[in-house]
Amino acid sequence: MKNLKELRKKKNITQIRLSIAAEVSQETISAYESGKALPSADTLIKIADFLDTSVDYLLDRTDNPQPILYKENNLNDELLHSFSKLNNKQKEEAIWYCKAIKKRDEQE
Repeated sequence: MKNLKELRKKKNITQIRLSIAAEVSQETISAYESGKALPSADTLIKIADFLDTSVDYLLDRTDNPQPILYKENNLNDELLHSFSKLNNKQKEEAIWYCKAIKKRDEQE
C-alpha cells in the first residue's frame, strides 16, 4: 500500500493521527504501509474517508487519488463507474460516440 504512505505524508498526517481516525494502533498503520498487513474492509473505508481518497487508490489499483463517490440515482457517478470498467478500446469508442452526439445536437 505505497499510496497510503505517500498520501499520508503529502497531507502531513502522522501515523498516530491516522491510527486514531482508523481506530487501530500506530503499529498497525506502519504494517499497512510496509505491506506486512492489509486492513479490513471497514478500516480501509475509514482510512479512505479520512484521507479523502478512494479505496482503489489506497490499494494501489489506480494512480488517481480523487475519491470516487457513488450516490443513488446520480447519473454522473453511474456514468463514471461504467466508463471505468471499459477497456481502452471501448473507452475510445465511448468518447467518440459522446463527441458525435454533441456535434449532432449542435447542428440542430
